[in-house]
Amino acid sequence: MTGAIIAWVMLFLYPVSDITEITSLNSQPLETDYYQLFITGIHDPSPVTKPQMSSAAAIPMLVLLIMMTAVTAWAISRFKTRLYQLKLVKSAIFLNIILVAGIFLNYPGLFIQTTVNIDPAAGAYFPLISLVLLVVAHRYILKDEKLVRSSDRLR
Repeated sequence: MTGAIIAWVMLFLYPVSDITEITSLNSQPLETDYYQLFITGIHDPSPVTKPQMSSAAAIPMLVLLIMMTAVTAWAISRFKTRLYQLKLVKSAIFLNIILVAGIFLNYPGLFIQTTVNIDPAAGAYFPLISLVLLVVAHRYILKDEKLVRSSDRLR
């Protein structure tokens, strides 16, 4: 589970999406602006133009990330109550699936009225890595619970 938290921290360092605005000039597409969507907002490398998308579009992703981190940290601290820990890991998996779906279903495209290309960047794959790590953690917590129950039957 700590690997999942590390993957989520990496989201702050890498962009989630590369967004390219496209306008047409004489019926030919022309790339007009390029910016990156981070989990904290939009970063525009060119200070001349202003992106048409607000940085507030990243707030739901940031809220999901904070909720997942809190639930997973709480699950790590509840190692003595494995059934409760399993419920917490399941909820973190559910929240992570929502985040992955939002990233890969062009979530930023919902907020832009112009024609844009939205390509996943390096940061888009960290939630997938954390999802795999959470599923593996769930599996091994369940395995540990079965082992404890089987040893209780032997007493």
